[in-house]
Amino acid sequence: MPALVLVAGVARTGVIGDGETIPWHYEQDEQQYKSRVSGHPVIVGRRTWASMTDVAGTHPVVVTSTPDEYEAENATFVSSVPAAAEAVAAHGETGYVIGGQSIYSMFLPYADRAFVSKLPAVANGAAVFPYLGTDWTVTGTERYDEFDVVEYTNEDPLPPAAAER
Repeated sequence: MPALVLVAGVARTGVIGDGETIPWHYEQDEQQYKSRVSGHPVIVGRRTWASMTDVAGTHPVVVTSTPDEYEAENATFVSSVPAAAEAVAAHGETGYVIGGQSIYSMFLPYADRAFVSKLPAVANGAAVFPYLGTDWTVTGTERYDEFDVVEYTNEDPLPPAAAER
């Protein structure tokens, strides 16, 4: 099975978005994010997918409760963690989970790693990044001018096939 990696930009308040957009812009964060996920499949929720601009070289694996209702030439629609992992495996060895909030929570137990941009923004919003839990360990920090990207490793990820379909 492929590696599943969470990637998120998180404000000091834990916010990842305001329900419509990301309420900040850090050029270096956008660049490192695009560089990290380019050339890989990305796992994303349907609402987030509908509101985002595709990153060149990615293949969106869109999680929705009604995958049969959607069709796009450049995306795969699925309704479960195992189906998303299978779609990622068909397109690469690593899939990057890029949001939103419910998708991060859904994939958290199955993810191997996480790259979290700890941004200085103090933002209000309804969407927050979930608590990683006690099985996660900081394994690195990459410093940028205005923020840090912290890498976490999940000491005991569940196999995606263990999730309900």
